[in-house]
Amino acid sequence: MVLVCLLLSCVVFEYMRLLIVAQGVRDAAQSAIVDVAAENWDEAYPGLREGYSGGYQLSGSSWYENVSNGNVYDRMRQVLGLEYDGGSYAKYSGEALEYRVSGLRLDVENTPLAPAIAGGITQLNVTGTITVQVPLSFGWGHLPPMEITMRLKSSYVPKF
Repeated sequence: MVLVCLLLSCVVFEYMRLLIVAQGVRDAAQSAIVDVAAENWDEAYPGLREGYSGGYQLSGSSWYENVSNGNVYDRMRQVLGLEYDGGSYAKYSGEALEYRVSGLRLDVENTPLAPAIAGGITQLNVTGTITVQVPLSFGWGHLPPMEITMRLKSSYVPKF
């Protein structure tokens, strides 16, 4: 009975560890994506009368799209203490790997300068996905690591 309780408590503690790691990575990635949306504020054309905003800049007599993707990995590296390791970023605790972050895809969705369709995109949106891989400490290396793909989204909405 004691052995079963010990085994169950190990499984519960491992599950809680995985949740904490995934939530920490998700929060850092979401914060970095919010920073990308906020970083584009000075390029955002405020269409006050139309009620939308997009990243455009006037050049001569025409407008062109002006948005940036930022550097999400660098922000996450600073916040989480990640190290670049062969095409992905990893967090180590001494010699042991805690988790690995890879596969970042970021899409900055700009509004049309003059939207033709009512109810279409009315704000600058930043969406992204990132893959997190966490090796399990339960199972003595015989179980595959937890791998999840997180979807993140942020939008720039002008305050005034």
